[in-house]
Amino acid sequence: PDVISGDMESAMAVELNPWVEYEFRVVATNKIGTGDPSTPSRMIRTNEAVPKTPPANVSGRSGRRHELVIAWEPVSEEFQNGEGFGYIVAFRPNGTRGWKEKMVTSSDASKFIYRDESVPPLTPFEVKVGVYNNKGDGPFSPIVVICSAE
Repeated sequence: PDVISGDMESAMAVELNPWVEYEFRVVATNKIGTGDPSTPSRMIRTNEAVPKTPPANVSGRSGRRHELVIAWEPVSEEFQNGEGFGYIVAFRPNGTRGWKEKMVTSSDASKFIYRDESVPPLTPFEVKVGVYNNKGDGPFSPIVVICSAE
């Protein structure tokens, strides 16, 4: 927070990330100088919230025939915003309606492989990857077009 006058007994920390542990210290300053910081407060965890950060760099990877390999950079723990974090992988053949969605429950997962014997090699798919936790579904990444394996 901003500098607080000497007669204040409390301050509010704002713009903290959800589901992160914080500790706080107080430092006093006057005309003579700045004192030592106080001992740290006890650890305080902020409340859970729906995730707001989708995975980055969604792309395709090489795979076997009849596979669509979807990869992404996992969302770091500080942006998962709560327990039960995972990914929603959505895909559809390019130009079609209706998304197929698959849940990936591992928070550190970085890829999903969809196998379908009826998918010809190099079939273009629209792909997006979203996030969720126990509080609800968060945003999806921008849609990218990737092709099934050759």
